[in-house]
Amino acid sequence: MMQPLYLAGIDTAKWGYGGAKSVEHLFWEAYEQKGCIITAKGSGQMKRVTRLVKIRLVAEIFGVDHVLFSRMQFMHDGQTVERRQVPLRKLVWTGCQETDFKECSEEFYAEECPHTENWTDGCKKTLEERLGLSSNWQTLHLVEDVDDYTYSTEDNVRSDGYPGLNTLYCIHEVTFRVRDPEHPGVQIIGLPEGQEFATAEGDFNFHCLQDDNGLPIGTQLNIWTWARVVQSPRRTISIKPGGVAKSASLPAEKKSEDARLICRVPLPVTSAQILSRMQTAMKDKKKNPPSSLLWSFTDGMKTNWPLAKKMANKMLDPNYTLSQFNADLAAFPELNLYLLDEDSSPSSPAANMSSGRTIGDEYQRTIGTFFAIYWMLRLDIDGKDGFANGVDETWVPVKLTDKDDLRVTQPEKRMAFQKHAQWDFFRKLLIDAGLLEEKKSGGLFKSTSKIQVNVKRLVSLLALTAIHDIMKMAMILPEVQEEHAPYHGYGAGDTIGDHDHALSYVMEHYPQLLPSFRDLEPAEKRSVQFTQCNLCFNHGWFVQAEAPPGAIFTKFRAALIRDHKSQIGQQDVALYFVHWLTDLAGAEPTPLAGCEKFVTKFPLPVLNSFLRSFEFVEKIATQTETEVMEEYLKMRWDEHSPSMGALPSGDSAIAKMRLLCMAQMNGPAVLRDFNSLHDEDREVLSLEMARTGCVGQSFSSDLVPREASVQLEGPAFLVYYGPAFLQNLGNDIPVRRLSVLAEIYRCARELWPASVAKAAVNVIIRIDVIKALSVGDMQEASVRGDVWMLVKHNDSEAFVERSSKKKLNKMIAHQRGIQVLDLSCVSAYGA
Repeated sequence: MMQPLYLAGIDTAKWGYGGAKSVEHLFWEAYEQKGCIITAKGSGQMKRVTRLVKIRLVAEIFGVDHVLFSRMQFMHDGQTVERRQVPLRKLVWTGCQETDFKECSEEFYAEECPHTENWTDGCKKTLEERLGLSSNWQTLHLVEDVDDYTYSTEDNVRSDGYPGLNTLYCIHEVTFRVRDPEHPGVQIIGLPEGQEFATAEGDFNFHCLQDDNGLPIGTQLNIWTWARVVQSPRRTISIKPGGVAKSASLPAEKKSEDARLICRVPLPVTSAQILSRMQTAMKDKKKNPPSSLLWSFTDGMKTNWPLAKKMANKMLDPNYTLSQFNADLAAFPELNLYLLDEDSSPSSPAANMSSGRTIGDEYQRTIGTFFAIYWMLRLDIDGKDGFANGVDETWVPVKLTDKDDLRVTQPEKRMAFQKHAQWDFFRKLLIDAGLLEEKKSGGLFKSTSKIQVNVKRLVSLLALTAIHDIMKMAMILPEVQEEHAPYHGYGAGDTIGDHDHALSYVMEHYPQLLPSFRDLEPAEKRSVQFTQCNLCFNHGWFVQAEAPPGAIFTKFRAALIRDHKSQIGQQDVALYFVHWLTDLAGAEPTPLAGCEKFVTKFPLPVLNSFLRSFEFVEKIATQTETEVMEEYLKMRWDEHSPSMGALPSGDSAIAKMRLLCMAQMNGPAVLRDFNSLHDEDREVLSLEMARTGCVGQSFSSDLVPREASVQLEGPAFLVYYGPAFLQNLGNDIPVRRLSVLAEIYRCARELWPASVAKAAVNVIIRIDVIKALSVGDMQEASVRGDVWMLVKHNDSEAFVERSSKKKLNKMIAHQRGIQVLDLSCVSAYGA
């Protein structure tokens, strides 16, 4: 092959470098792959002829069409090529390779060429060989857009792959659409969310790149991504042998080539080398507790602390861009662990690369969490735009003014979020956590204040973010060693399956395996470890006042005292919630699209109520459960819109404040009807909703019945789905729902008689089956001969259930704990 190229005056000195292919590759392509022929060998008209099938694979993602591209290819010779390329394949030439073609025949330009395999067969093989999609899978999940097929030729093209050798390209472009992007079967190509994934061609293995023999020509790893496209009508093309045809590559297709990636950051350019080192480590047979692979992967890892501190120092610099911040995240070596596929195994390290599985999902989520931190700290700079809208193709925050802006998904929702989000509460949480500090300066008569970053504290949060989810990579989960057993229910030799417990275990007993944790100061280590606690804290119960204080806070407070020896303060609790908030903000693996979990998928009123509640939850470090709850309820009453007037007092005050939180938008109507209840119903609600479920604790005596402040008894009841029952009134008047709620409390008290010995007990009463029913629906069941009853399932839980009288009799015969709900009194309140 060298001699004909030399005679044709083609300089091959640069072949095999800088993305160009080698002479050996051309020989392999022509005579082994049979993907091209060479005409007029050794002359000035020497030309490579190749016929291609290009697949335009289209899927609707979040309501917008996207096309699949390979954005990066790791080649057999160790080169990494970054380019946007649709799935394509050279059609195989049949019986022509040994023929010495003096010139290009007109047959070579024809749409149906007799010298190559059929292009329709080539489509199926392209999808199978490039993406690993079987013929059956294609039939099930893809449909061809026959109106979008084009054929074109491009002659005398100067090839980047073989510099100096002109090429005739004959291109069949075929469009396939994914039938149902939500179908579980299409997850292997990154749907429905447009996740990045990888496939391997041939026997690709990073480890072999280090061998003297290298990899066979033709093997490569592709990183695939989905990109949004701009649709445009295709033009009719003319095919002219010997010349350059009018190509089907239109301006719209050029736009699609330039369209930004689907909101995912590129994997690190060094990811090939990182994966190679990791796969080498996977073959290490040494046994090092608690996880040999974790030892192997982190051996020699060092955190770049100067770079981490630089990040923190520059965080409020308007010129410190998101792109720079993303590059600086290389300071934390544990980020490399997120590149591991969760189903990889030491025996088959490359198996999942060729299976079409999504890789890097946890990496994207973790980057999203980092970006949420970046945006929250920069709310007065560009943070609000970035948090709500994400960035454009140049990584500049998107500013939205038009609800039809096509640069982002759901622009109207994003604009509403940016306008109505309680940004001041974001800022207050950051200050409470010690991440931001307000520094005052000035003289006696005039002073100024400036917000600045607490570098040490922010570095700790960044380090926590780097490591917080690494144990989702199942292959590095630790085993409990005998000297540490039992550990959170895991015995000696058990693999800790809970990723939070697994990380806590390594932090406590093997901190040397986490370079971004081991070098923190002791106080910062304690704060970081606290974020991994299982506090059994249900935030929804608190913000909706669904539960008594004991059910909400007792386990939380016990963790502070028992597990952390009261060394955790309000600042540490605030950091816990910053981490919780940013972790949830980055839950979607699309970090460049902003904090989508909150912005487009989370009810904004709920988020705002969570934000407002944080400063009260933080007080659990220094106050009792009931004190925290009472302060919160008073704040909700005072800040309610429309105004509810002065704080209530008297026996029903706590019940009224809880009902206001539970009913949300129906709160004023529910409270108006509360006063219309019969005395018995009102007294039941006032007493039962005032019980705390805590030993020796009561709400202020002027807010509850005497029985709830002097003689402290229990158990206290948590009516699960009580808020939903009051929020979904439908055609019911509120007083009828309140009467049913009072009857449920009454029946629960019959099943659990009040006792001083049970003052610290909390019982859950589940009303799942009636939460969406009207009172009329419930009464209709009675007309049909059925009954509604509260059934005691165990010592801490009961369910409202519908039952036939036959079933009721059986339960009575078996002495089950039951109470029949008496709904007859509800009729007294009218319809």
